[in-house]
Amino acid sequence: MSKASDRIEGMEAPLYFFKVFTDEAKSGNPAACALFSQWPDSKVLQHIAREADQVVTAFIVPAADSPYQYHIRWFSRTQEINLCGHGTLAAAALLRQLKGEGSYSFLSEYGELTVQANAQYLQMSLPQWPSDGETSVELPTALLACQPVDYFQTRDLVLVLADEQAVQQYQPDLGLIRQLSQHALIVTAFCAPDTYVLRYFAPAISIDEDIATGSAQCSLAPYWTTKTGLAELKVRQLSAIPASFSVAIKGQQLHLKTQAVYLPHLTRVKATIA
Repeated sequence: MSKASDRIEGMEAPLYFFKVFTDEAKSGNPAACALFSQWPDSKVLQHIAREADQVVTAFIVPAADSPYQYHIRWFSRTQEINLCGHGTLAAAALLRQLKGEGSYSFLSEYGELTVQANAQYLQMSLPQWPSDGETSVELPTALLACQPVDYFQTRDLVLVLADEQAVQQYQPDLGLIRQLSQHALIVTAFCAPDTYVLRYFAPAISIDEDIATGSAQCSLAPYWTTKTGLAELKVRQLSAIPASFSVAIKGQQLHLKTQAVYLPHLTRVKATIA
């Protein structure tokens, strides 16, 4: 039986770099993206993501059903991720650049994501993750030190704090957060009249604090829509690098609207392990 590297010897693809959740290169969340004609081995994808050295690297492969449909996988520097909004937006920005504007569908093991890629914006449809309810959350006592006014879990553990200042001043215990059973820890608060803020910590997947997190809105947008009665909300992620976007819930649909900037330095990656 041949090795994975033997089976895919000679496969190459350009590795493109983007800043997502921004319309200027000095802001936003960095991501890399590569388009392959068929899937390399998972070890190869992880090797490329480690070499790309971005928060996330997205890989896409054309689907057979439609020229606007692609299979997608996301990798941090250390492991595969089950859902990544900003990696998906980077993939859509790449296809907008290579193929033109359109509605692109991305198929993953965890569901289908659709991005409307226009020159003016990228609008992504995301799933809604309802709260499991406070009673099902096993909250370590140490996390109560920030005095949350509410907390709940979906894929992630969410602490609702009193105001923006509390979110900004939150001091994460990354060792404790790494021990959580949930994917990540989110702290959030509402800012009248129509904005919520957040910070996102996922040290278990080598993201101590994310710059901008699309998947976090799957938990936060339904929560804040229910709490405020607002169907459209502005979002600011209070990380070291500015990032902002908007979300809207229409029926069962959650839409996130933002932009992405192409960074004009690409690298050709070979689908083999050194």
